Amino acid sequence: MSSVHAISITSPKYVQTTSINGIYPDLALKSSDSILFYVHTNLLNSVSTNKFQGHAYANNGTTVNLIEDSQILTVILDIMYRRPSAAVDFAPPFSFDILAAAISHLSAYGVDIQAQVSLNSDVNALAQPIFQALQAHAPTNALPLFVLAAQHNMEALAVAASTYLVGFQLVELTDEQAEAMGPHYLRRLMLMQTQREEALKRILLQPPYPHSSTPECDVLDQKALTRIWALTAASFAWDIRADLPSTALEGVLGQLAGHVSCGLCKQSIREQVTRIVAEWETVKGTI
Repeated sequence: MSSVHAISITSPKYVQTTSINGIYPDLALKSSDSILFYVHTNLLNSVSTNKFQGHAYANNGTTVNLIEDSQILTVILDIMYRRPSAAVDFAPPFSFDILAAAISHLSAYGVDIQAQVSLNSDVNALAQPIFQALQAHAPTNALPLFVLAAQHNMEALAVAASTYLVGFQLVELTDEQAEAMGPHYLRRLMLMQTQREEALKRILLQPPYPHSSTPECDVLDQKALTRIWALTAASFAWDIRADLPSTALEGVLGQLAGHVSCGLCKQSIREQVTRIVAEWETVKGTI
């Protein structure tokens, strides 16, 4: 420990004059880049199971030096203080790497990651601010977020991230990433993609419903349409993707209407394409 100097820079979020229920900070923390954080030991101890790594004792006039820099320490403390502003402060463009590093440091300070970061088990309760911030990183950091969530068994975050991994090429997954997420979440990620691909194959096998024979279009004519449909579906099978856009599906299958002259067949094709697109959009797109 060393003396706190008046010229030291203080974090604007954690100043000496901040009162919580009439209680003022009684401990000063110093980050590795020499920023001071004045905190409340009673609050830290209410969240930490190891007295913030043994540091959360009232120490008037002294400071505790920590290994984290000010950005990581700010995230850690904001999580422990459950600051509502964390939902915005740590959302993009805030660095995901810094956010992930802070999450990974929580256990060292006796913080239950499940309790402080994960989605509240009460479906009617608001998500923790830090959960909202992490979730906001899913579109741009889906794989790192999924790995982080898997490492700490944060199910709701893993599900949120998996939405953006539907089309991820698993061959691009490094050994380190696979090891970090573990076999349970890796298997679920693989199953999500394969099950979507199999579902699409099944959906495509459904040809347009036949209509009653007419002088212009009899059963043989409609069998020809069924063959054309089957050939188109087969061509898809060579490039089945778990993330195939509904618009692409609609565009290719909808073109078949241009290959028939029967108005009833055209209508049947359009109706079947609409049904297929609707069914594809209901296929589960998360782990």
